[in-house]
Amino acid sequence: MSLRRTLFILLLAAVPGFALAAESTDDVTTAVRQAALALAPSGASVSLGPVTGANYMQQCTAPLAVSISGNAPYEQAAVHCAAPGWTLYVTITVAQSENVVVAARPLTAGQPLSAGDLKLAPLPVQRFAGRQVYFDPVQLIGAVPDISFAAGMPLTSDSVQAPVMVKAGQTVTVSVVSGGVELSLDATAEQTGRIGDTILLTNPSTGRRFSAEVTASGVQLVLQ
Repeated sequence: MSLRRTLFILLLAAVPGFALAAESTDDVTTAVRQAALALAPSGASVSLGPVTGANYMQQCTAPLAVSISGNAPYEQAAVHCAAPGWTLYVTITVAQSENVVVAARPLTAGQPLSAGDLKLAPLPVQRFAGRQVYFDPVQLIGAVPDISFAAGMPLTSDSVQAPVMVKAGQTVTVSVVSGGVELSLDATAEQTGRIGDTILLTNPSTGRRFSAEVTASGVQLVLQ
C-alpha cells in the first residue's frame, strides 16, 4: 500500500444550503475511518486517536475531504474543510495480520522440527516486520531451530536452519538446464546440503566432479 497517495472522500453532495456539522465527532470519525479502510490491506483493522478537536471547529459548509499520510502501522489523517477553511489532524493505527508459521508448542534449540511442532496463526505484521517468515509449515519440517521458541512465536529464517535436503554419499537426481533444454542425471553427493547451498557432486559414470545448487524441488545445475 502506497501511503503517499492521497484519498479524497466526499461525505455529502453539494446541495445548496446544506451544512455539515463539523462539531460532531461522529462525522469526522466516519470520514477518517472510511478513508483509512479504503487504503488499508484486506483484513486490516483501523483504530483512531482523539477526534474531540472537531468540537472546536466552525461549522463546515463544504464537503469534507480526508488525506492519509505516513507509514503503517502508524499513519495520520488530515481532515480538510474548504469553507470556512480548517484542517484537523487525527492519528491512525492500522493493524494488519497475516497467517504465518509459529511454534505450536515450546521448541528446543537444535531439535529437528516435525509437523506437530508447527502451525499457522494470524499475527500482526509489525511483530515480524523486516524478517523473513514462513507461510507453510511443510517448508520447515526437518529444519533445526537455532534458538528455543515459546509456543506462538513466529519462526524466521534468521533463527532456523533450513532442513537438510541432501546428505553426503547420497545418490541424487540432478536436473541440468541449458537454455530451453532440460535433462537429468544421477550423481553422488560429496557434501551435505540445505536449500540454497551449492554442493559438490560426482558423476559416477565419468568420475567427473561438478557443483550444483540444492533447491526446494531438488538439485539443479543451470548451464550458461
